[in-house]
Amino acid sequence: MKMTNRLISLLLCLVMISAIACLSVSAKTVYTVGDWVYEKINNDTEFEIDEYKGSDARVRTVQTHNKISITSVGEYAFLDNTTLTTMILSDPIHSIQSSAFFGATALSTVDIRGTVSYIGSSAFTNCASLKTINLESTTITSIEESVFFNCDSLEEVTLPDTVVEIKGTAFAHSENLAKVTIPASVTEISESAFTGCDNVVIYCYENSAAHVFAETNEIEYVLLDETPVETYILGDVDNDGKVTISDATDVQLLIAEIIEPYDENTVLRGDITKDEVLSIMDATYIQRYIAEFDDGLHIGETFEV
Repeated sequence: MKMTNRLISLLLCLVMISAIACLSVSAKTVYTVGDWVYEKINNDTEFEIDEYKGSDARVRTVQTHNKISITSVGEYAFLDNTTLTTMILSDPIHSIQSSAFFGATALSTVDIRGTVSYIGSSAFTNCASLKTINLESTTITSIEESVFFNCDSLEEVTLPDTVVEIKGTAFAHSENLAKVTIPASVTEISESAFTGCDNVVIYCYENSAAHVFAETNEIEYVLLDETPVETYILGDVDNDGKVTISDATDVQLLIAEIIEPYDENTVLRGDITKDEVLSIMDATYIQRYIAEFDDGLHIGETFEV
């Protein structure tokens, strides 16, 4: 009987020791500094923001704690925060972990001033007020799953030319997203990346993955490598949308160098005779047009440059 009791006691001790060992392994050491909670990462050489307990609307990360650099925003660090409106991420922050700002419903501006190279999945999911984030300053290579899922206030995003992939539901159901600029560096775009973004226009380069994606999915797009076309009215020297006597006067003043050209296409608009210079004859033809003489010179008609 005593032997049995000893065995039972020994087994209970082993179980307790095992439980304590597991708790030690799974537990993390955190440091609370005011409203901030930090955790050591990368073999205790860096700090990650574990939690923000404050209620400030405008928050800026600090560079170090106890001379150790704060380099990362941890998972769920700002989970369901309802007071934060502006987040400034300063150097040396280089990563934003998954779901870091999940459900931060008041967050409207994310100002990235550090060298951010990674933004995890769902980092800004359900940030309904998010309108501005400057991704151009980052070196991220992937737009991860659901990063901007259900960000209804987001209207425009420009991706840096370090990005090579846009993953599933990255921008899905961000209903007011109107413009996304995608560099030629992107080679893969998930079929669901823009699900529910009914008004989005993709700005991309001809024959790029984004161009093919837009055409395949019948999404409106604008090619960035096309030369923009400007439309003018022949005889409308001052470019106010109509041909009047002041345009004829402007031709004379330009010839006499009394006034400067309105823009680089001023001469083109006033060059009725198509000899690439302004002359008294051009002014005369404009005057005749105003007097309703038809010289067949297309004055008042539009042309493209």
